[in-house]
Amino acid sequence: MPELAKENSKAGLEAFIGYWYATYSYATETGDLGPWSQSTDVTTVSGAAYKKAVELNYTKGRWVVGGRITTPVIEVLWQEGLNTQSAKVQVLQEQILYFDADGSSGQQGTPEFNTAEAVKATYRGNSWQVTDNGLIVG
Repeated sequence: MPELAKENSKAGLEAFIGYWYATYSYATETGDLGPWSQSTDVTTVSGAAYKKAVELNYTKGRWVVGGRITTPVIEVLWQEGLNTQSAKVQVLQEQILYFDADGSSGQQGTPEFNTAEAVKATYRGNSWQVTDNGLIVG
């Protein structure tokens, strides 16, 4: 995690969100949720759902190819004096191909996509933690 991402500031939150998506990209590509889980409240509906989705892709020897995530635009909606802040993020994800343990094609692949997501993060104990995220619709 970059040092800036540990700061309780607009720039710190922007750096943290970039880092957070990088950890989710890593989890999607490898099945290793460790770094992502450390910066996510997995007791929330969205956190639990994202965690379960990654775990399902890697159970019983399953694996995926692709799925790299990048965030070319992060717009922090900073409100001075609040511990919980939000941002709008452009999320690009590469195509994902799914495979079963025997190497055969698993479920139908997920095409690449370009979406807008909302992210809420709370600053607690000298670090940020994502408490909610999801698609911006409409």
